[in-house]
Amino acid sequence: MSDILGAMGKLAKRYPKDVTTGALFQEVLAGNRTLWLVLNGDAFVAIAMTTVRTIDATGTRIFTLCDLAGRDVAKFADELTTAMEDSAAQNDCSIIAVEGRTGWDKFLKPRGYKPHAVLWRKTR
Repeated sequence: MSDILGAMGKLAKRYPKDVTTGALFQEVLAGNRTLWLVLNGDAFVAIAMTTVRTIDATGTRIFTLCDLAGRDVAKFADELTTAMEDSAAQNDCSIIAVEGRTGWDKFLKPRGYKPHAVLWRKTR
């Protein structure tokens, strides 16, 4: 459990205006996000958090990886994306989205993911 909370804390530290450790934990407890554990054998590597939403206007279901924190995640990119894609299919999602940093390009692009939109911000 301490590894999970530590990874959530890492996200909160990186994005202090967006999330807190408590808020992430509550999202999982409330069933708004699914918590995935990335393990190497029995050793903790990372957490991933996903959500499924339906676009009201079209009925399109989108599976989204919304949070990822840990270490050596790129080493497990094949397994992680395969698990996400399988879960998306099981949840009748026709779109798989990833909300993340531009540095994820190196392991998402080879797996067929393409940028779709850009989020612009100005901090005051």
